[in-house]
Amino acid sequence: MLTKKINKKQVEEFLLKNPDFFCDIPKILSKLNFPVEKNGEIKNVVSFKDWMISNLKLQKEEIIENAKHNYFTQQKIHKAVISIIEKKRKQEFFQCLNKELPKLFDLSVINLISSNVKNCQDFDLLSLNESHIEKIYNTKNFLLMDAYDEKLGILQNEHIYSNAIFSLDEDCFNEKTLLFFGSKDNRFITNRAYDLIFFLSKVIEQRLKEIQ
Repeated sequence: MLTKKINKKQVEEFLLKNPDFFCDIPKILSKLNFPVEKNGEIKNVVSFKDWMISNLKLQKEEIIENAKHNYFTQQKIHKAVISIIEKKRKQEFFQCLNKELPKLFDLSVINLISSNVKNCQDFDLLSLNESHIEKIYNTKNFLLMDAYDEKLGILQNEHIYSNAIFSLDEDCFNEKTLLFFGSKDNRFITNRAYDLIFFLSKVIEQRLKEIQ
């Protein structure tokens, strides 16, 4: 049986086409040789070992940073849930939702988006026509975390950079309604604390049903 000899050029081309090869199979690294310094100089050579160490440090720092972020966000979520549960009347509930919670989470806005003019006036909700809400809604309990899109027509003059949008159960208002979290930074682009935001949204949804 004939075997095809693989030359260095083919190996180089393969690695260039598969930049995550060593990340996916790191055990191979222990069997490879790498360039070392000669006379204190390395010319036109990137130290792979140093790169790996640096990369691992960055990954560790990112994990720690995410853990800290989730920890402090979780504390705020717990505080918010207690405050929400304590509200017995609609007016108190919506005051908490769109006035207290944005300050707690350091957000530009937390509010409901509705096409019902009376609800928007009575409870200071964000107003958007039904067809626009229909386009955003997707399915019940769908949570979108992404960069802000001006085409949605939500708070166009508030300089929102990223947002989280949760599709509430239609039973809350007998219509499709959105829960909107807006931030002037990129916190919702990274999907950090997705589960915690989803949990808070579900608590708000349930409380809406209870105080009808």
